[in-house]
Amino acid sequence: MASPEPSAHGAEKLDDDDVIPQPSSRSPTLPGTSLLLSPTDLLILAASFYPLTLIAGSVFSACSPSPASADSHFSRKRNPFNVFFVKYGWLWTTLVFLIHASRLRSSSKARALLRYAVATIWWVLVTRWFFGPPIMDQLFLATRGKCQPADPDPMHAEEEVGTAQMIFTSAACKVAGGKWSGGHDLSGHVFLLTHASLFLWSELLPTLIHSGTAGRESAGVSWSEIFPILIRSAAARRENAGGLALLVLWWWMLLMTGVYFHTWLEKATGWIAGIAQWAVLYVWALRSHPTVRSIFGVPGI
Repeated sequence: MASPEPSAHGAEKLDDDDVIPQPSSRSPTLPGTSLLLSPTDLLILAASFYPLTLIAGSVFSACSPSPASADSHFSRKRNPFNVFFVKYGWLWTTLVFLIHASRLRSSSKARALLRYAVATIWWVLVTRWFFGPPIMDQLFLATRGKCQPADPDPMHAEEEVGTAQMIFTSAACKVAGGKWSGGHDLSGHVFLLTHASLFLWSELLPTLIHSGTAGRESAGVSWSEIFPILIRSAAARRENAGGLALLVLWWWMLLMTGVYFHTWLEKATGWIAGIAQWAVLYVWALRSHPTVRSIFGVPGI
């Protein structure tokens, strides 16, 4: 039988020189119980829902028999969920994380904030600034995209769009009354919703499991326990309920993006950008490099 992995409750007890046990080829089983999932298994399971969600939404959009299905509340960019939540997605994610971090042990807070800083830097690089235009805009321009002025008159267009520097970002193009045209438009919604969700799952999951199991030590969680644990965790603390509510909203808005917006390739590149920082730090570096783990720590309670 494979050696059991530490529970989420035990994650915070790891010293800097301890090595996080790698997942065994099969999850441990106990007499009379079903297959058990370690915290790592649960995190990967949560992460797998996001590409599956995009695929499901895209397939529904492509196979929808009625054009009316393309005209719904969520197909409008100005719907309240998009305007008040997704538009300020990283702000909402930050608020949930800071509430969570305030409950951590004092010895864990600094490292949790450092992991948050890395996630924030990646969000800035992709959507705000990367030695000039952000990565998503540089990709658009590199694939021959441009800012198309609203006024077809060349003289008026120059006045609308302004200087050459202004057309280098999608935000400046929109402010100038123009519209991105041509090029590869990496889905910013898919990036943000995936990136924010995986960051929150990684940071909140140990606390959610600890609250949902009343702190009991366990070799893992069975499939049948997943939803009851999350429900008990939400009932135990309002902070947990708020975090889970935001994660559900981010998942729903990702599904709506899959249904109504962007091409398959644009959603795929948005998803790749969304998992990149999470995969490097949480899946690879923290598990495989003790030096990195000694600097950034591991999510705990």
